[in-house]
Amino acid sequence: MPIEGPLRELALSDVLQLLDLSRKTGVLTVYGESRARPAVLRFDRGRIVAAEVPDAGARLGQLLLRAGKITTRDLERARAIHQREPHRPLGVVLRDLGLVPEAELRKHLRFQIEETIYEIVRWRDGYFRFEETPPPDPSTVLVRVPTESVLMEAARQIDEWAVLEEKIPHMDVVPAITAGDGDGSMLDLQPAEWEVLAEIDGQRTLRQIARDLGRGEFEVAKIAYGLLSAGLIEIVDERPAPPPVAAADDVLRDAREALRQGKAAHAYRLVEDLLSRFSERADVHEIAGQALLKLARWREAAEAFQRATERDPLAAEAYYGLGLASLRSGELARAAEAWRTYLRLPEALPDRAVRVRAILPHLESLHRWLEEAA
Repeated sequence: MPIEGPLRELALSDVLQLLDLSRKTGVLTVYGESRARPAVLRFDRGRIVAAEVPDAGARLGQLLLRAGKITTRDLERARAIHQREPHRPLGVVLRDLGLVPEAELRKHLRFQIEETIYEIVRWRDGYFRFEETPPPDPSTVLVRVPTESVLMEAARQIDEWAVLEEKIPHMDVVPAITAGDGDGSMLDLQPAEWEVLAEIDGQRTLRQIARDLGRGEFEVAKIAYGLLSAGLIEIVDERPAPPPVAAADDVLRDAREALRQGKAAHAYRLVEDLLSRFSERADVHEIAGQALLKLARWREAAEAFQRATERDPLAAEAYYGLGLASLRSGELARAAEAWRTYLRLPEALPDRAVRVRAILPHLESLHRWLEEAA
């Protein structure tokens, strides 16, 4: 019999403690009020063995990519196997292929689980449901996180958020470096502070910066708070609350118009609000990819287009964008495959199809030459 109820009546921290004390094995699904897709936590005898929030399925791959532990080609290869064999988690596939040591995977998986819990315990509205399942295959469990220690840290963060929110109301604010005169003195910052400061460009939100750095949102918010207090950065864009479901199409229309006007950064900020709430929609990822392409963020654009094609295998424009982004990032094989698929689709635009047919043989020849020369 499942355990379920509204979060207003039973806090998620209490649910997690209950599952821990009763040593439950199964899946906890948590639906946030403003989210189209739920967060999912998997338990084995009371320990958390996997967790992900909406649109974070690729987080492990991106963390390893950012850390330089794998290449884009490695990640594509592992994802292809994971899609064919969904019972094998991505981390297990990477381990079995010998691409990432198990100790490294454990570190990043634990980080992903902890960050997921730190986020969802702050949800106040929504619904949870826990269903018991058979124990997982031991070979697919790489990490077991005790609930108690994670909840203690989550409680501490919630207390500190009350202070941080005085300057940082949420993670969707856009910081920029101040244009102060300065006195010529050297800045005395810690390495993590330099790392965050270097990523601040006046376009990306703190949430994006945290994701791009592979750091926790709380950690980045805390650093940003210190930089704000020191007058080194300022908030230049405070986004409104996420739009209701009915307004998603209006936001997409505004994002398309922003792209048409050459305002790619604004377009991406608009569509990013939808990525977690409507991550099942191919058009959301496709427009995100178009904006990233305009911003010359080739690899991120390719991943966005890839997600669009996974959600809609007939999305011709997503395949075209995937080919273009892959080509710009030097992934010739991926570009050729994407464009071959584009040419097979009935929605391919005639003028683009002509150009792709002209370029494709040269692209394939160059790829073969590089493979032979390697």
